[in-house]
Amino acid sequence: MATTIPDELIWPDSFPTRGHGLPPEMFDILRRERPIAPVVFPSGHRAWLVTRRTDITAIGSSRNFSRNLTCPGSQRIAGDDFNSVPGGIFNLDPPEHTTVRRIVQPFFNPAAATALQPAIALAASDLATALREGPNPADLHRAYAHPLAATLACDLMRVAPSQRRKIVPRLRSQVDYTTPAAKIDTSTRWMLDFATEVIEAKRADYDNGREPRDPVEALIRAHDQGTITAEHLHATVMYLFVTSAEPVTGPVTTGVYTLLRHGDQLARILRDPGLWPTAVAELLRLHHNGMTSMPRLALADTELQGVRIRAGDAVVTPWVAATWDPEHYKQPERFRLDRSTREDPAITFGTGPHFCLGVNIARTYLQTALSTLFTQLPDLALAAKHEDIAWEPDTYLFTRPTELPVTWS
Repeated sequence: MATTIPDELIWPDSFPTRGHGLPPEMFDILRRERPIAPVVFPSGHRAWLVTRRTDITAIGSSRNFSRNLTCPGSQRIAGDDFNSVPGGIFNLDPPEHTTVRRIVQPFFNPAAATALQPAIALAASDLATALREGPNPADLHRAYAHPLAATLACDLMRVAPSQRRKIVPRLRSQVDYTTPAAKIDTSTRWMLDFATEVIEAKRADYDNGREPRDPVEALIRAHDQGTITAEHLHATVMYLFVTSAEPVTGPVTTGVYTLLRHGDQLARILRDPGLWPTAVAELLRLHHNGMTSMPRLALADTELQGVRIRAGDAVVTPWVAATWDPEHYKQPERFRLDRSTREDPAITFGTGPHFCLGVNIARTYLQTALSTLFTQLPDLALAAKHEDIAWEPDTYLFTRPTELPVTWS
């Protein structure tokens, strides 16, 4: 039976979930029949939803589309969340974006990821041991994925766990599109104050005569030298705390779920640990890390697929729609370790100036987290029927089960 596409789509009501952390079937229908379609988000703002990989990558790389959503009334999905804060690296376009990115890039490059790997491996090993020796069954998200990501964030930002824990209650409101506007606004202002607290504590301890030891110190020095503004400093520090743990929490929980459902593939990986990078790339292609993406604003009239996108219009480009495009990925619904090199999964991390800053650390982290867990608990299994496992709603920015019950012998 054919599905009728509404004249105007409503997120998420018009996008019934496919389940299992996979993108809604409506993306497939739109990709075939209406690849550029109007959609209304919980904020009430309207945007063009783009579902073909070629168009998504073109928009991500084009200077005709801006990531600056800080103007009052700008078309944001939820409201006055971290996308509304002026000066943050996420909300900047070149050349400002280039300037801020160069300052923090050394802490996210391949060498930085390699330097972090031993600490990630040690924390992962400790948590896997505690999991094995603790209650059985257990919630893998609570016992492993969440605390491991928090450890990474503290190591990366060089803050004490007690300090970072202050922001945890506020993070949910920043990444759930159904959070009431007043609560989002309160949370955003609180997190900016928290960023100021971190900056002042580090400034008191930082000697400008030595090289910065973390991205916050690097931003402080750049501000003191006049390279960036106070807005750049405070908003980017806030953004780094919002994104330093949550984006890698979901892929661990979701990755374990998917690997346990594909026991033959998992057995192959365990026989050949050199397949872990391939497995991580395919897990990210299959699930990405969310069902939508942050909007971009058209700076000039543009035509795509016969649709006129006018200057000032917002466009939304879900990367999981791109990585499920059958024109580029054979059997996109399948988890496969043998994909062709032409089925490039790297666009999971975006394209253009806003290509994911943390790509190197994310890949290293996920490979280490998953390989360590399955090395120490090779008999790990789901402790519930996979169809009974509840997932975060599609209004939550990141894809993951709300909990993942697991067991072992």
